[in-house]
Amino acid sequence: MKKFAIEYLSGVIASLQQKGKVFAPVKEKDGFYFREIADPGDATLDFYNTVMSPKHLFFPQTEDMIKYRINKEGADSAPVPINSGPQILFGVRPPDVRSFELMDLLFEEGGIIDPYWVDKRKNTIVIGYAFDSVDPLDFYNTFDIHAADPRGSDIFLVRKDRTVLARAFTGKGEALLDGLAGLENASAADEKAFEDAVKKGPGLKTRKLDLNGVAKKLEAIFDAPYWQKASMACLNCGVCTFVCPTCSCFDICDETLFRDGRRCRTWDSCMFTNFTLEASGHNPRTRAFQRFRQRINHKFSYYVSKFGVTSCVGCGRCSRYCPVNIDIFSVVEKAKEV
Repeated sequence: MKKFAIEYLSGVIASLQQKGKVFAPVKEKDGFYFREIADPGDATLDFYNTVMSPKHLFFPQTEDMIKYRINKEGADSAPVPINSGPQILFGVRPPDVRSFELMDLLFEEGGIIDPYWVDKRKNTIVIGYAFDSVDPLDFYNTFDIHAADPRGSDIFLVRKDRTVLARAFTGKGEALLDGLAGLENASAADEKAFEDAVKKGPGLKTRKLDLNGVAKKLEAIFDAPYWQKASMACLNCGVCTFVCPTCSCFDICDETLFRDGRRCRTWDSCMFTNFTLEASGHNPRTRAFQRFRQRINHKFSYYVSKFGVTSCVGCGRCSRYCPVNIDIFSVVEKAKEV
């Protein structure tokens, strides 16, 4: 195990940059975001959680797939090479680390392998970071995730006053940690402090939702008036889906400027009116409550039926950033009572 003083964070980031592209939390005007680090001094560990989840490191908001040029004979096209190269995701909170595993089920194990996702996952080292407090909107304990949960991380960080303790949990994490310059070897007391922090993680309690029977209940109340009432305030703005670490809807479109063009994949949202608009003009979800219901059912029922797990990690972002304060925890809790 290794350690470093928080004041040396920029030195650690600089050392990581020798190993690949580094993405870490950066403070911006309206909150913290994972950004590719150019200046090591921009990275910070003094944050609760980021506004957007770090899923865009594996599933970019816009991603080119094919480049083409239109000519008199038709079009010349070529696929964009899939080669992300080594990258390091630094300072990821436990719910977000778990979200990557949920997305793996869809993009790697769902029957069709997504080469773009797989390439980035394979080439990325995930460095997790323990919470030391709880936001009242979080409910990740629901999904057996705790504040200092190292599962899924290649390296896990625990803050002890002005010192950051780092332990590797995978082979590639160990190789990276051993090869970083400027880190100190942890003492026996540091080892114990790390282990104590992990053991105390479950003691930081979030809200907890009883999911027993929820998937079947949501099926049973599909046509209930409850959904119209629950969605009454919803603007269908899509903020909840864009900040969510497990929303995976996308569209594929061609964009051409004069003769040069690209085929790209971009994030989409089941909350948008045109999401289900068919070429015939028919739209099976024209009303706001139908789209609202789809989002809840997808996460808490359909994903459970397909993969055996809920497509939510309780990070609280959708509730935290909803402009009309819709709380997904309360929506599901009240649905159980219908």
